[in-house]
Amino acid sequence: MKTLIKNAAVVFCDGVRVSDILIENGKIADTDYKGEITENMKILNADGNYLLAGFVDLHVHGGGGADFMDATPEAFETAVKTHLKHGTTLLYPTAVAASFDDLCDFLNAYNQFKSTSEYAALTDGVHLEGPYFFGATQLSRGAQKADVLRLPDMNEVEKLLQIANGSIVRWDASPELAGAYEFANKMRDSGIVCAVAHTDATAPQTLKGFENGFNHVTHFYNATSLHRKREQTVYAGVVEATYLDDSVTVELIGDGCHIPKETFMLTLKIKGRDKLSVITDGMRIAGTNMQSGKLGSLKNGSEVIVDAGVAKLADKVSFAGSIATMDRCLRVLCNDFGIDLPTASIMLSLTPAKRMGADAQKGSIAIGKDADLVLVDKNLEIKTVIAGGKIFGEN
Repeated sequence: MKTLIKNAAVVFCDGVRVSDILIENGKIADTDYKGEITENMKILNADGNYLLAGFVDLHVHGGGGADFMDATPEAFETAVKTHLKHGTTLLYPTAVAASFDDLCDFLNAYNQFKSTSEYAALTDGVHLEGPYFFGATQLSRGAQKADVLRLPDMNEVEKLLQIANGSIVRWDASPELAGAYEFANKMRDSGIVCAVAHTDATAPQTLKGFENGFNHVTHFYNATSLHRKREQTVYAGVVEATYLDDSVTVELIGDGCHIPKETFMLTLKIKGRDKLSVITDGMRIAGTNMQSGKLGSLKNGSEVIVDAGVAKLADKVSFAGSIATMDRCLRVLCNDFGIDLPTASIMLSLTPAKRMGADAQKGSIAIGKDADLVLVDKNLEIKTVIAGGKIFGEN
């Protein structure tokens, strides 16, 4: 069966054009189909609505009432299905900082999910956010639990890599910790994206980290240090170091709460759309009407409430992930920040796909790529999601 999407305002990287898109065998076969309509074609009339590449979320903890740290295949499927409804056709399940045993449970559950669920194709490995973080200040640790934060332990790293059996594709750490550079070099040698995160590092510490294997910055501006005086000496921080190194990529939370418009636009101006990925950092409350829940597992997670449209620790001392889905991020970028659709689409899809080495098949609407597509109306609300050529929703 072939699928023909007719009369779509297609969001390409270089602009928006009305076109007919042909899908065959789960791939995009034509981006400007002019041929005959045959009996074996399923017709989807877009009625002039926008067609974008499926969203790629680099950093997401859960959704639909489930957290990946619940460590069951069912929790993984619930969260993945929830974000699929909101246009995410590729995501990287993210673990919070946790004990060795809890991380093992997370990795084992993911591998079970990969071998049993039809939704496993919507993932391409997991992301460990910690536990090797600087936890001495609330600003650096954010919502991460202080009692599980620790120095890099290469014996533990090797054990987790063995258990993961290739499923870890990204791992975050603080570059100022003893052993962080050895850890980052190990990640680079293993082909794993190594990101700076939850840190109070100075710019010199960060730049040395970039030389030793760190190559990305987690939720830029959130739990990352800036220029300030330290013991009567002024130091630049992670933010300044990241702007100085053109090779380093960043991600920003796109919920409209974590990052002000001006900060987002400054980052876009300096790093450019090809180095800036938009993420949700979504946790279990994302995609639901829940007003409270846990970041992390139900057993060991932190209590979180929803306040003013954002997830916060119960005592409100820190944000705690977000309740966003990627379609909300699209609306924030375009409606609130005034960013054009092609640029927004690149930061929501192509740049994150490229960051993870998946851009040959994902991230843009081009012949030969996977038919991962999102149809939205003029208000940028989801109408239909297509993943691998399969239609998952027609609203």
